[in-house]
Amino acid sequence: MKNNGLFQAEYETKLNKVYLHLMVDKEYHEDYQMPMLRQNQIEGVLVAEGCFVEGKSRYTYEVGGLTSMAMMHEKAAMKEQTIRDVVSGLLAVTENLQEYLLSPNCILLEPEYIFYEEGQWYFCYFPEMELDLGKSFHQLTEYFVRTLDYGDAQGIFLAYELHKATLQEHYDLKQIMEDYEKHEMERKAAEDEATGRGQELGNVFCLTDEEEQDMEMADEYVKYRGVSMVEVLREENDWWGSLKMSAKKLRGRRWGNWDDLILESENPMERDWP
Repeated sequence: MKNNGLFQAEYETKLNKVYLHLMVDKEYHEDYQMPMLRQNQIEGVLVAEGCFVEGKSRYTYEVGGLTSMAMMHEKAAMKEQTIRDVVSGLLAVTENLQEYLLSPNCILLEPEYIFYEEGQWYFCYFPEMELDLGKSFHQLTEYFVRTLDYGDAQGIFLAYELHKATLQEHYDLKQIMEDYEKHEMERKAAEDEATGRGQELGNVFCLTDEEEQDMEMADEYVKYRGVSMVEVLREENDWWGSLKMSAKKLRGRRWGNWDDLILESENPMERDWP
C-alpha cells in the first residue's frame, strides 16, 4: 500500500480484473457526485465506486488493460506528442466535468493515477481530495521536464513553455496551448520556406558566441566523464543545466526569450568538475 500523506493507494487483482483503491481515513458520505459519475459515462474519466471499508472511505477504479503514465515513462522518455495529448485530454475532461456540475479540482494529476489505453488518456476523479487544479498541473509539468526526450526539440520547448506559464497564479491552459500551436505553425512555415530556398534545416539554429562556449563546455564535460551526451542529459541532479543548454539551441527559432524561465530546482552546470 502506498501512502502519500493525503490518501492511501493499493492495487487488487481478481481473476482478469485489476482495481485501484484510493482510501482516506474518514467515514464515507455520498453526495451528488458519485451518482452523477455512475449515471453518466464521462469520456476520459475512470468509472468509480465508493464505499466504507475498515474505517476508511474507499474509491475503486477498474484499471485492467490500462498503463499509468508513471509506468510508461520509467524507461521511455516523454515525447512532445504525449504532452500534447495529455493536455488535450485534460482540457476535454475539465469541460465535460463542469457540464455535470463536477469539480475539476477533484482530478488527480499525479503520474501514478493518470492512465493510458489505445490513444485515450484517463483520469481519476477523487471526491475526497479536492486540490487546486492549477497547482497540481504545474507539478505535473515538473514531471514532464524530468522525463523529457532531450533529442525532441519541440518537446523541450513545449515542456518549458508549460512550466514557465504555469508559474503564474492564474493562467489559461487552453490559451497557452493555442499560442503553442500558433508558434508551431510559424516554425513549420519557416522551415518550409527555408527548404524551398534549398537551405539546410540546421541553418534555423543560431548560436551566439556565449552559446557556442556553453556547448564546447558540454563537450569537454562529456569527454571528461567518458559517457555519452544522452547520459549527461539524463542525470537527475543536473537536469536544469542540461535542459538550459538544450533550450539555448532553440532561441533562433523565433520562439521568444527564455532568459526569464525559473525552475524550482535551479542548479546550473559548473566548470569545476570533481
